[in-house]
Amino acid sequence: MMQDRDTDIKQMATGHGSGLRDYARIVVGRPSFWRCLQYEVLCGLCSGRSGMVGIGLRRLFYPALFGSVGRGLVMGRNVTLRGGPQITLGKNVMIDEGCVLDARGEASRIVIGDNVVLSRNSIIRARNATIEIGSGCDIGCNCLLATDSRLALGEDILIGAYTYLVGGGLHGTAPDEPRVIRQPIAAGKGIAIGDGAWIGTRVSILDGADIGNGAVIGAHALVTHPIPAMAVATGTPATLKRQR
Repeated sequence: MMQDRDTDIKQMATGHGSGLRDYARIVVGRPSFWRCLQYEVLCGLCSGRSGMVGIGLRRLFYPALFGSVGRGLVMGRNVTLRGGPQITLGKNVMIDEGCVLDARGEASRIVIGDNVVLSRNSIIRARNATIEIGSGCDIGCNCLLATDSRLALGEDILIGAYTYLVGGGLHGTAPDEPRVIRQPIAAGKGIAIGDGAWIGTRVSILDGADIGNGAVIGAHALVTHPIPAMAVATGTPATLKRQR
């Protein structure tokens, strides 16, 4: 569970609990010594290797760290992987250097379809939730796609660099506890993005703001409400400008 995972991290920081068990739950999603050992050995041998040798080693050995992996995986250096058994990759997936795939909690799933490109330093994070990325999606560098609820991307979606796309994870603001960090977190509505949409650079899409098929969101927009199919929306907050 998400709270269990957070507790594991705090215990590691304070020296309480079983460090090995907690570490295993963080990196492989379960308190398994053998899965943790496998993770350490393969990442130690392959993660930082550059060039063709590194790509070849990761293609050969990294599928053992995932739930399943299709053929043709291309993975750059220093990719951070957490909860690998709960992550599924399709065929011809390309993950650039410095990316993070983080399936937190036993209920989490990350499903990435065929021919998906995840550019450098982008983060995909699910916390006891499911993230689905359809085939043919191209996600720019330094993006954050995260959810505590639902996050579903259709097929052939283009997402520009530095996009913030987070569904759920809403802290409470009740007056009886002034420190927001101690408020309970609500799952929220989540986000769905339809097939063929184009999300410009530095766009922020907030919880519940679904994007319809073929919609275009202009650069630097803040999307706080659903956008219909084939619409063009820009601005902060995003407003409809025209239909395609």
